[in-house]
Amino acid sequence: MQTIAHRGASGYAPENTVAAFDLALEMAASGIETDVQVTRDGELVLFHDNLVDRTTNGCGPLADHTVEELKQLDAGSWFAPEFAGQRIPTLAEFADAFFDRIPTCVEVKDPLAVEPLVSFLRDRSDLSRVQITSFSWSALLRVRAALDVGTGFLCRTFNRDIIDRCLGRGIDQICPPVVGLDAELVEVAHDHGLTVRAWGVKSRDDVSRVVNSGADGATCNWPDWMIEHP
Repeated sequence: MQTIAHRGASGYAPENTVAAFDLALEMAASGIETDVQVTRDGELVLFHDNLVDRTTNGCGPLADHTVEELKQLDAGSWFAPEFAGQRIPTLAEFADAFFDRIPTCVEVKDPLAVEPLVSFLRDRSDLSRVQITSFSWSALLRVRAALDVGTGFLCRTFNRDIIDRCLGRGIDQICPPVVGLDAELVEVAHDHGLTVRAWGVKSRDDVSRVVNSGADGATCNWPDWMIEHP
């Protein structure tokens, strides 16, 4: 079962920081999931929310900040004092440090990030261990048309229509919420060559649901929950 560290091992370290990514490696996660957004000056950074308020000492929309301004923010103290001084990574920094070490799933949060992301990935020599996911169908199709890279559609419902849509547009993976997992639909997806990776794991019971459904894996803030599952 694929254990994808959601925003790094974000149950134990501040999300989308080097500390969380390093811990995911230490826990032997199968991969790392992170989020990409674009700054005011066109740089790609790893951040989940539209606003910087929740996970930094800054305020306002991320898109209103330059990368230099974002680099001044503390992205760790909100989580625990020992993480004070953690910074918002750029995608380039992450790629240089982690692409060769662990498979990576990059979620496109802002459709405006698609073009700079495509340009960035075109310059990488090996994308075999990189996957792009998004809740935005149009953003995902734009990536799929521009790059030979794995893709996954993050959906809020799981049904046969979603399976058919992914098949029709060459999407490799369906990513439904764990609460929507259905063993029969997982089998249908598998029979058609799609993989199924769940999101929204919040408890060890959710991990059991992933396993019992036959899904290929899940993103999880606590990678050890899945690794240790009997």
